[in-house]
Amino acid sequence: MILFIFVRRGCCLCDELKKELKAIDVKTINSDLQLKEIDIDRFDLYQNKFKKYDYEVPVIGFRKDVSSSIIELPRVSPRLNNLQLKNWLQKNIDFLI
Repeated sequence: MILFIFVRRGCCLCDELKKELKAIDVKTINSDLQLKEIDIDRFDLYQNKFKKYDYEVPVIGFRKDVSSSIIELPRVSPRLNNLQLKNWLQKNIDFLI
């Protein structure tokens, strides 16, 4: 299972969410869960694939296995503290599993 975070370099909301996700350690939510960051501005990626996130970052997505598609989670509030973010992730991931 992979938890994707679509970000843009220099985005303060993205940086804060990345910091909080690392602080809560997503492995405590599910031991199989991995965090993968995707910078939507990287020149070596197919740009149109991530163009829909242009004004939406940060976006969190979830993929159960390699054969499934990425499911976007609801927009997360930047005001959540670490415990609230962990509970929010747990609730959303449990719903998808």
